[in-house]
Amino acid sequence: MTADSIDPVVSDIDDSYAEDIDDGPYIEENSGQVASHVGRDMVQNVHNWLGRYQAARELSDAFVQDTIATFVRRFYGPGGLSRESAAGILRERRHVLLVAEPGTGRRTAAVGLLGAVPAPRREIPIDDDERRLLPVGEVPWSSYGRSAYLLTVPPGGRTGRLWELLIAYREAVEKRDSYLVVLVDRGSLERPEDVPGFTVLTVTAPAPVELLSQLLADQSDRLDVDTLLKTPPLPAMIEGATPAQIARLSHRIRAAAGDPQEPLAEIARNAVKAYQNWDEDLVAWFDRNRDPRTRLFLIALAFLQGGQASNVLHAMEKLAEKLAEPANVRGGIGAPGIRQMAKDVNARIDDEHRIFLTLPSYDVAILRYVHGDQSKAFRTRLWSWASDLPMRRGGSPNVRVAGQVASAMLAVTLALPGADAPEVRTLAERWWGYQTLRPLVVDLMTTVAMSPEAGAAMRSRLNQWAVQSGSSTLLCAVAAVCGGALADAYPQAVLTRLNNLAGRGIDTVTDAVVQAMRSLWTKPRHRQATLRRVVDWAAGHDQRRGAGLRALAAISEPPEQAGILLAELARDAELQTSLVHAFTLLFTGVGPQGEIRDALFRWLDTAIEDPVYENLITDLTIRAGGMGHGASSRFARMSDLLYAWQPLVRDAEAPAARDVRDRLIERFHRANPLLVAR
Repeated sequence: MTADSIDPVVSDIDDSYAEDIDDGPYIEENSGQVASHVGRDMVQNVHNWLGRYQAARELSDAFVQDTIATFVRRFYGPGGLSRESAAGILRERRHVLLVAEPGTGRRTAAVGLLGAVPAPRREIPIDDDERRLLPVGEVPWSSYGRSAYLLTVPPGGRTGRLWELLIAYREAVEKRDSYLVVLVDRGSLERPEDVPGFTVLTVTAPAPVELLSQLLADQSDRLDVDTLLKTPPLPAMIEGATPAQIARLSHRIRAAAGDPQEPLAEIARNAVKAYQNWDEDLVAWFDRNRDPRTRLFLIALAFLQGGQASNVLHAMEKLAEKLAEPANVRGGIGAPGIRQMAKDVNARIDDEHRIFLTLPSYDVAILRYVHGDQSKAFRTRLWSWASDLPMRRGGSPNVRVAGQVASAMLAVTLALPGADAPEVRTLAERWWGYQTLRPLVVDLMTTVAMSPEAGAAMRSRLNQWAVQSGSSTLLCAVAAVCGGALADAYPQAVLTRLNNLAGRGIDTVTDAVVQAMRSLWTKPRHRQATLRRVVDWAAGHDQRRGAGLRALAAISEPPEQAGILLAELARDAELQTSLVHAFTLLFTGVGPQGEIRDALFRWLDTAIEDPVYENLITDLTIRAGGMGHGASSRFARMSDLLYAWQPLVRDAEAPAARDVRDRLIERFHRANPLLVAR
């Protein structure tokens, strides 16, 4: 599927960054009739869109520079300031409240300010489930020195005492000698000018015509953009459009203008029809074409255009079988052939027998129409068929075809009104068993979850699945998504979902949760929250305890990670207290076994090199050993662990380890209540 189909569709997306994202993967030399060759590997389509969403969320240097390079004139208040002047205020005063309504391009305006201050830049995440700001202590602040932060107050969110929270955020940023831009609407904060320590700026929305001209500026050498934008029916579409709508319209114009020799009136007409999802044309087409074979061929082509025409025909016949259509739908010399059906579905076949739809953005419009016009049962069978398309008898799946299907899923999910993502589950469950398809599944689920259009619904589904699904395959996929790029945008949300998964007590799912926590641990910004959650699990009394111990072991590997973990523990007294409870439980039973035993050995190896860590381990174990009933048994098991780590027979060859063991044993003896009482 062509990537220019993946744009916002709703009329007003809160804080959409569609305006900030340039064109995605494309098909070069697309005249609007035929793609003569693929400009980028379409299997990478979903991955490329995920990269763009990540860049927008992370405010990467390249993303910010591209935004500034194509910035459209708008005025900052008070006084109608230019972007440069407003950016100078941020440089000088450090903390700015940018007051503007959602859907006005305010995020791009904020990026325009942040481009004038030093990197790195970070977007501060919110509590996505509760639609509120995180407590300042839970924010994964940058590990760098001076940084620039963007914070968006959720419109209509549950953020109580907003004044106090904003002041706390400003103070935290001040301590880091950094910059802060807060996006807020008037409905959330009635008197922003009264919040101490902030300079208040407002910003106007960009003029729709100027924005559209800028988004199409790279087409000016081949197309008379100024005249095109005055060609009916485009002016009526442009007037009063939001930035997100203008961004979507620019993609449709670009798709319709593949052939610069096409009359401007035809380009304008097709662009508007594509923007409107070809609704009227598709209603008329389905009314004229009642033959199931032709209809199913159109649907199969929407998934597989650009492939061999005969393969599309074969896929259509498989779809007929899936839908239990009459046998005559599936072929016979009396049935229409490929070339006749290509003509009937607005497609053409090139010299290499590849087939393409001739209308811009027609593929996703077809799938969108079918989703809205058919039953839920039909959609279920449709995506079940689509998930089987990459499968090959006796061989590994066709990753290229899987990429096309995933691109179709992404495009139609983002294009549906009230975007939701129930059918993503079908692909995840069907494909997760194939190692070659797992990265694609993770990318697809993550991209939908990070999109402005369907993200909230997808993140909600991830949680619903984590709590309710009985499919271990799906649960493992959810864990992998939570351990990946989604965490950078929604750290609190992924930990909530991993917490729910850890509580399921399913071995394969626990394996996936442990892997996800290990992945989060490798990212410095998530370390503290990850360790806190892992220790909480290990200190609990439910099924999460086993997951916590295994995750604690996993993040202690390889050996250098043990030192990083102990460093995190050493500066967090609250975390040490939780770990004491975990150790009490651990040594009350049979004692450490397997992975956690090996992890504690690595901790002790690290303690040899640093007295701070030796003292930390000593303090934790003595506190755990002496807590409640059974202290003597716990201290005995701790001593057994030390002698297993450093046996007497190896004392001569490892004197440093011997000394650490002996010092700890001596402390255990002094702390053991039975021995002290003698």
